[in-house]
Amino acid sequence: MLEQYCSKKKNRETLEQNHLASFIEEAACRLGEQDYPRRYVQFILRSISYFGDWLQGKGVPLCQVTMEHAREFLEQFIPPKFEEQPERSSARNRRQTRAAARLAVKLIRERHKSEIIRSPVQIEVDKYVQHLRRDRGLSEGTISNHKRCLDEFLAFYFAEREVNISEITPMSVYEYIDRLPRTKSNSKRSDACTTLRGYFRFLQLHGISTGHLTVAVPVVPALRYALSPNVMTSSDLNRLLDSVDRSKATGNRDYAAILCMCDLGMRVGDVARLSLDDIDWKKSLVRVANHKKNEPYQLPLPRRLGKALADYLTTGRPSSQSREIFLRHARPVGTPAGAHALKAAMRRMWQHSGMHDRFSGTHILRHSAATRMKQNGVALKSIADVLGHGSLQTTTLYVQVDLPALRKVAQPWPEGDL
Repeated sequence: MLEQYCSKKKNRETLEQNHLASFIEEAACRLGEQDYPRRYVQFILRSISYFGDWLQGKGVPLCQVTMEHAREFLEQFIPPKFEEQPERSSARNRRQTRAAARLAVKLIRERHKSEIIRSPVQIEVDKYVQHLRRDRGLSEGTISNHKRCLDEFLAFYFAEREVNISEITPMSVYEYIDRLPRTKSNSKRSDACTTLRGYFRFLQLHGISTGHLTVAVPVVPALRYALSPNVMTSSDLNRLLDSVDRSKATGNRDYAAILCMCDLGMRVGDVARLSLDDIDWKKSLVRVANHKKNEPYQLPLPRRLGKALADYLTTGRPSSQSREIFLRHARPVGTPAGAHALKAAMRRMWQHSGMHDRFSGTHILRHSAATRMKQNGVALKSIADVLGHGSLQTTTLYVQVDLPALRKVAQPWPEGDL
């Protein structure tokens, strides 16, 4: 496969003698199967070879390579052609080099999975992660946040040693939280407190005594911002939908994705997870994954959304073995379009519609859908059911942006002298 991308024998021999030679060959096969452009593959293979030289120079065993090594490499690396003028190295080169390093780490870890030596802290964190995923059913994003917080806490006290919870005292917990950076929202400190409470309860559940550690975790006030009163009106929504070029396959995809969020109030993560099996065409129902709570629920399939999905599936969706409805139309074609891809498409649509100075992101569509329901007199419990909220308190946030209702209850200013 290397011969396809390296016509010069000297360059090919250089890659074949690299520290990551076998992974370079595997990368060439994978990228070739996904029909990436020749020049892009050449750049990726060359960047992986640079990463291999760097790992060899650092003396890092392949079974111990992590994304941390990739990040360190990216911080130090300057392409040889730009060593004299590093400022000329473009952001595009940096992105492609980052992609190459990530691909190399992925291939290395796939092959050396059984050889990877995990530290005692990593083993302990993995136990808690399995509990969150299996027993509590949390979303992957939430699990990732808990994993990061617990890893930082245990690594701070135990580093490479065995984890002995009896060494942790209530005062040490308080001091750890106190040393975390203080920000306006206190999100990092609040997240750490939530993780530690859950971890100490997990230990108690498995018969491990934690003393008074659970109650020793301080309560850190976290600032929760109110929802913006800026919502999309019907004319704003029509303007956005009219700006989508539905003559293109990607336009059909983006149009249907927007309707999922503005007609059903779906989160962008749930839109990305929507599969062919989630649509019941006979009963006009759609199954929403509700990934934040891992509790799927069903909603009626609006006629407009059903037609948009049918148009995309029949005329725009690439041929693929994937069951997800929304797919990538750029390389690798036919793979699921994740939440990041849909968010990027949404950024482009805000630009095309000319409303980028007023609106951004995808959550404004969900936010506006809930607000319109409230303005139309839909009960709060019904709105919560549509949005998949487990608590009415969360849904209540949308009441404060119902400006017409607030104007009706506003009392006139009393006349006369005070």
